[in-house]
Amino acid sequence: MVTIAVTLSNDLARRLRPLQNRLPEIIELGLHQVEEHDALGAARTTTKADILAALESTGIVTLPEPATSSRARQTPIRANGTPASQLIIAERRTGL
Repeated sequence: MVTIAVTLSNDLARRLRPLQNRLPEIIELGLHQVEEHDALGAARTTTKADILAALESTGIVTLPEPATSSRARQTPIRANGTPASQLIIAERRTGL
């Protein structure tokens, strides 16, 4: 086993004192995170897809499937004259 001297701030030393017997485990966990971060690259940014995948992986959040429609979106036909809505209203009034 190797002994390594480390200089710590007073606050950090105070926080670590109760966990003194677990320091090797804490250092190993921290080192694992640092290595993982370095492997991903510091410049990598979290994308919307990453966030959605993380939320869905929890099982708590289920995302809806994107709507797929076989019907193509159509633009309305422009016509001169009385609007169809007014014709329908007039027809209903005369039918009573």
